[in-house]
Amino acid sequence: MSFAQSHYAWLDKNLKTIFERVGIADRWSPGFVGAHGDKCYSYRYDWDKAGIPFEHGVAMYLLTYVTPFRQEVRETVEGWVDPSKWIMDNYARFKPHLEDLTW
Repeated sequence: MSFAQSHYAWLDKNLKTIFERVGIADRWSPGFVGAHGDKCYSYRYDWDKAGIPFEHGVAMYLLTYVTPFRQEVRETVEGWVDPSKWIMDNYARFKPHLEDLTW
């Protein structure tokens, strides 16, 4: 990714498709990216080291706000899970839904 390109543009173009691919199309809304897309900058370095493109990490981060993924991160039986760690641990699971999407 070029830093001149915004992850917001990629998400605006692709997030609805991602939600459809993971079976939660009914939970997507146009305002979702703007409401939460800024919360991931502190994770960027760790995701880069883990080989996760920033826009993919942010897309997965947004998934943590909706059911059923919310129950894996924000509302688990054991308590809160660090979203960044969850993303790194689960990237292989979601990568097939993300890697063919373009700018």
